[in-house]
This record gives sequence, structure tokens and C-alpha cells, in this order.
Amino acid sequence: MRRSLLVLLVALIGACGDLSSGQAGAPGSASLAVGVAATQPFDCVALGQLPSTPAPPLAVVDLGDGTQRVTSADGGYSLIAPKAWSVTGTFAGGIESRYGQVHLASFDRQQVQTPRPEAGYTLPPEVGINLDIEVWQNPLREPLDRYVTGMRIGPDQVAVVPGGPVTIDGRPAFRLTIQDERRFQPTNAPLITTRQTRAVWLVPTTRDDRVIVIAATPAESSLLLMAERAVATLRVTAPVASTKPVTVQRSEIVKQWTTGTDGGQIAGRRVAAKLMTYAEAGAAIMALHPNDPNGPRSIGIPRIDHDPDDLYWLVAVSGPDLPQGRGGPFGAPSPAPSAWILYDTSATGGTLSGTGQLISTAGTWPAGFDALPDRCQ
Repeated sequence: MRRSLLVLLVALIGACGDLSSGQAGAPGSASLAVGVAATQPFDCVALGQLPSTPAPPLAVVDLGDGTQRVTSADGGYSLIAPKAWSVTGTFAGGIESRYGQVHLASFDRQQVQTPRPEAGYTLPPEVGINLDIEVWQNPLREPLDRYVTGMRIGPDQVAVVPGGPVTIDGRPAFRLTIQDERRFQPTNAPLITTRQTRAVWLVPTTRDDRVIVIAATPAESSLLLMAERAVATLRVTAPVASTKPVTVQRSEIVKQWTTGTDGGQIAGRRVAAKLMTYAEAGAAIMALHPNDPNGPRSIGIPRIDHDPDDLYWLVAVSGPDLPQGRGGPFGAPSPAPSAWILYDTSATGGTLSGTGQLISTAGTWPAGFDALPDRCQ
């Protein structure tokens, strides 16, 4: 739930390696030490028989008056925008939406020619305007005027200019401005600085731990008024939850981590897996990381990219010959051997998305893991 807080956590400074790298059997899900019988119901038989009831996909309806209604059932909102504006479910394009996302543009994102390559993704105002809608987490349930102070919406952001309260769909919302700046230094020319602003709205949802974040970029576009009119039509609804059966069972994860390429058991491996929601798994990873100033840390923005209620395995593995992170502290060529690994993986098999992972070179087991709840009992 960064992604859910979508995070990448690493107990070594620098990036982790692929968990299957150097592993005698790719990782998956788990719950015991080699040669030790399980003391709890091992596989989720009942949850494996749940019917699959996905939330409705992103819907676009032509209203016949030059406008279109766009509905995100899982995000819990709809709005009306100009019919000529393109609609995609991700910024990169495609109607198959990331969780709760709608991206509108007054131009064709795939065909637009950027006249200033040095400006990166900064869009010249004369080209048009983007209207991007996402659902972000608000784990501390902060009021919007406080939530805004910690916002970061893109890599070129240099300042947040607080605005003030507004009302959208009868709800107390908040409007602000984000300032972006991109600098490019040519080899034989003066520094080129490109600036733009984003008009941003924060709208509360039916849940106090989630916020709808809307950004119109660039705000210098002459089409900003049209974007504002679209935002004014926003209607907030209860998000439609998906139900998916558990298709990846705990025994599969144990087998993947404890069985060698020769089919024999890997001595000394301890594996445990607990069933959680995607949101719970991400929160657990954040809470369990070692107290190491050079260790794991959160990066990115709190956008929710995947269904927070989807079922995931939180997996802990310890023992010999575990995969290592790529590179050691400050670029050292060979990091110390991995003592344990903590990561999450989908239990419903529908995605490769995870909230994060930890690799530690110290200790024997992630402290606090054994006390975590398990939805598969």
C-alpha cells in the first residue's frame, strides 16, 4: 500500500538483488523449519475456495453533450470531463487501471512532441493540460491542512504553496499549488531552468485513511479552467472491494525456499509465512525494519497502486546461502552474507507487485515477526 505505502526497503544500503538470484528455488510463500512439523493449519483451504469477484474496471461513458463520465469503482469516485480528453488507467497509458487511478489529457500522450527535450516531463502550456487523479494513503489520518505539508508529488518538486479549504461534492477539501523546477546543464551552454506549477486538490474519501489527490499540470495552461470545472463535478462513493481466492498456498512457499535444485532439502533453512492484506504487509515491513541508520528506508510517494485489501503472504527466511543485496555499503563490492530476508508476495497470484523487502546481514530472524497476526488459521 505504498504502494498501501509503496516502498522498497533494504537492510543493506543500496538496492536489493532479485530474491531468486543465487537461490536454489525461487521464493514464494512459507511457514516452518526444515524437518519440523507445522503446529497450525498449514494451507488456507477455505480461502482458496472463495469466488473471484473483481471490482468493475475503469468505466468511460459518453454523455452525448461533449462530455464523458469517468468512474473508478475501486477508487470510489467519478467525474465529468470533456469528451475530447483522453482517458487512461495509468500515466503510461492503457485502460487497465492501477488501483484507483484516472489520467486525463487534453492531448494524445502517445503522440505529443515535446519541443524542449531538456525539460523532461515538463509540458509546455501551449500543448495542453494533464488531469491526474490518484488515491493516496493517509495512515496517520491527518487533517488535510496538515497532510499537505508532507506532500511530494514528483521528482522536480521544489516547493508546496499552501492554498486553502474548498468544498467538493459537499466535502471539506483543500486546494494548493506545487512548484516544479528542472535544471539542465548543456556541455557548452548556459544552465537551462524550466519551471511549472501544479494545481492540486485533496479530497477526503469515505475512509479517513485515504485521500483522493487531483493534479492539473501545468497550471499555466489556458485549459486550467476546464480542468477546474471537471474537478467540481467529482462525486465520491464507497470504493468497490475485490474478492480473490488464495491460489498460492503456504506449503508452496516453504517448498520453494527449502528445496534445492537437486530436489533435496536445504539444511538449516527456517521459513515462515503469514497471510495479511497488502496494506497490513506493507505496514509490517515498515515496522519491522532494523534500527540501522544506514539500513532500510521508505522512498516514493504514498500513492496506492494496488488493492490494499488483496491477500498477501509476508515471508521470513533465514539460514545459509540466502540471496544477497547488490553491492555493499558505499559501493563495497561484496556485502556480508544475508542472515535473514523479509518480503511480501501475492497470495492470490494476480500480480507481481509487492510493498517491499528487507535483507539483513545481522541477527538470525526479524524481531517481532512471530507476534504478527495471521489470517490463515
